[in-house]
Amino acid sequence: MSTRIIITIALALSALSMNGCQPAAYLRLAPPKPAVGDTAAPPALTASDPQERMTLLYATTREPQGTGAWRQYGESVADELRFGVASLSVEEYAASVPELQAIRSLPRHSDRPAAHLENLTEQAVFARSADLDVLSPEMQRFFTGIDKALSLSQDRDVFVYVHGNNNGVYRTAAQAARYRQSTERDSVVVAFVWPTVDNYLNYGADVGSARRSVPNFARFIELLARHTHAEHINILSFSGGARVVSSALRSLGTATPGGRDTLRERLRLGEVYYASADVEIREFVGDLTHYADLPLRVTLQLNRDDYILALLGVLPGSSRAGHADLDELNASERASLRDWTNESRLDLVDVTSERGGNLVARGHAFWYERPWVSSDVLMEFKYHVSASARGLQQADKDGVKRWVFPSDYEQRAAAAILKLGLQ
Repeated sequence: MSTRIIITIALALSALSMNGCQPAAYLRLAPPKPAVGDTAAPPALTASDPQERMTLLYATTREPQGTGAWRQYGESVADELRFGVASLSVEEYAASVPELQAIRSLPRHSDRPAAHLENLTEQAVFARSADLDVLSPEMQRFFTGIDKALSLSQDRDVFVYVHGNNNGVYRTAAQAARYRQSTERDSVVVAFVWPTVDNYLNYGADVGSARRSVPNFARFIELLARHTHAEHINILSFSGGARVVSSALRSLGTATPGGRDTLRERLRLGEVYYASADVEIREFVGDLTHYADLPLRVTLQLNRDDYILALLGVLPGSSRAGHADLDELNASERASLRDWTNESRLDLVDVTSERGGNLVARGHAFWYERPWVSSDVLMEFKYHVSASARGLQQADKDGVKRWVFPSDYEQRAAAAILKLGLQ
């Protein structure tokens, strides 16, 4: 490998540490109102003071460390799945009624509420060899808690967040908390925590851990589908989490007895959203071939200004899905991409056109840092509606349907929210 390429990759890995998969652990688009349902939620999801504390669920493939109420997790991949509750403290600030009613947009970093992980309480363990249909009493209680929380929520979907590379447990919890906070805590959020190393130069180790976490993530989705009454299982993967999600959904989408309709009804996959996807575009398309017909919708975020993905995809034939060079696809792969986008199985959302807020255009964490993008993400998961119904504008390129943020997006989104809220 040439010195130039080695230096380029080193710069990419450095960028991942400084600005990539470990951004500051701030929370949300705008401060929430206290959710009435929080005071009556089951213990697994209840915060003692909705203004100051929050809890969310987690599932992890990290090797356990420590004992008792304060569980910690290392950087190695475990054979089993472990489930529990993360407790976070939240630094809030006051907001006016007009601010709460308006389209939520991100304040400056210094004004955003921050979340701090206080502790992890492990509740159950699911062995690698365990039968998916046979639960221990501890596992049963965990899923019963999810169902109880769903029964008290207007949102009857489970939201699964899968983090990116070089991401500690505390930061993953804070990132997942952003979504629950943005829904005014009226959602059931489970963070899937896979092992990453706390060393940005060891990018290859994270890629290997992501691969080894795929079977357990697939089993986790199966467990949610079999043992909860969630209407849909929604998934948002960020950056390197795309490797886990894409490969696992390919595995779940492999033909099984009973046919595709039976599989679709059993899994109940809702929105599958890939934010800043750090997985090769050809691998992404190859995986999607096996599961494109299962979710309500797959969304791939595209960002021509994502310099991290641009650097990681510097080698020929290695462009990342979130910064895709479609010329790397062969004729059959491009045809599949066109078919999926025309049938609305796959939405390509070009976030490069986002102009809201005062942040620099070149970034990696657009799904929560950019106000227009984060508003669109929330609408998609909350309402399960098409890109056009959320205020985006069609802008085809090279014969492939894409969606962009028009200059009047704020007006379009306001009208969309009003219309959807009245339905």
